[in-house]
Amino acid sequence: MTSPPPPDSQDPAVPPFTTEVRDSSTLQQWDVPSRTYRRYECGDLVEERPFTTQENASADQQIADTARRATQAALLQQARTDLATNQAYLDLTATGTATTDDAVAQVAELTRQAQGFIRLTVGADLLDQTDPSTGAPGG
Repeated sequence: MTSPPPPDSQDPAVPPFTTEVRDSSTLQQWDVPSRTYRRYECGDLVEERPFTTQENASADQQIADTARRATQAALLQQARTDLATNQAYLDLTATGTATTDDAVAQVAELTRQAQGFIRLTVGADLLDQTDPSTGAPGG
């Protein structure tokens, strides 16, 4: 049997899912939470079995991809917040009121932000990582 198609929803917060493919008389169902494949013909269950190795791998990949999309969304949201933080620091330097402590804190912030941008740009397995200082998906 082929791999299940991807879930319909692109919502990064989608939990494990069940995917269905229908035609006029057949319904195929890949139930990821139970890792069970079912095929119905004219409404009658004609096949029910555990996922194959390929179906398990596909489901695992889809779950990982969903988590990565959530991490990407968190990193992009954090970048928007970081812009405001950076502007506040630039405002302090423009008025000549930035202190040495402000500059030291800004270097740490920029380093954290750079980590997030690198993870966002490179993608793939780097999106599986969390921010070590907070444990959150953001950078």
